[in-house]
Amino acid sequence: MIENEVNVLLTNEGETSGFNKLKEHGYSVYHFPMIRTEPNPNAEPFKVEAYDYFIFTSKNSVRHFFGFPFVNPEVLNKKAICIGKKTEEKINEYGLESAYTAKRSYSYVLGNELEENGLINSKKVILVQGNLSKNILSENLKKFCDLTKFVAYNTVLIESKNNKLVELINSKNLHAVFTSPSGFKSFEKLYDTNLVKIISIGESTSGYIRECGFSPIITSRMQSYDGVADSIISHFNSKQ
Repeated sequence: MIENEVNVLLTNEGETSGFNKLKEHGYSVYHFPMIRTEPNPNAEPFKVEAYDYFIFTSKNSVRHFFGFPFVNPEVLNKKAICIGKKTEEKINEYGLESAYTAKRSYSYVLGNELEENGLINSKKVILVQGNLSKNILSENLKKFCDLTKFVAYNTVLIESKNNKLVELINSKNLHAVFTSPSGFKSFEKLYDTNLVKIISIGESTSGYIRECGFSPIITSRMQSYDGVADSIISHFNSKQ
């Protein structure tokens, strides 16, 4: 059975539960993170209660933001705006309800929906992101709200080669999943990218991979771990 012959390498930081269905379908799954995130040491405290809404663009933005001692989670109840369902679920872990959650996990979708529904028009808003986040969303939001960008965390590339992963790459026909441009950048610096088949979480990551001279065999239709898993399963089912 072809599914049992598929080896999937996950390169994301943190949990992998969104990929569980791959194991359920008989895939061999390996996890070697290519990046890690750290709280921004230069983040300046501010009065959280002075803002009307807080926009979170990932689970990492939620986790690191609530890690700062000046942030009282209770103040953010029904003030949190989430880029997608997974980010909303992370908000829920702190006992909070989302004020709004985008239908799809894309920055342009969130920006367009907020502009259309008028929820944050002329409001004081904090956009919580990482240091490598693009400015596309912030530039869009600035057109209709009083926006402040807060960098809650920094993304750090893994710099040392893992010998177990080298052995795995050399011995298995690996399909490597990349969930961000930084994850691919880290992998390419340390390992022979030509030895793996590349899978991407979305168009932004695929665009960066192509700029580096490589071509993903799969780009997820939905920008989420579940979406990547579904795309992988669909891809290999079509080959049976």
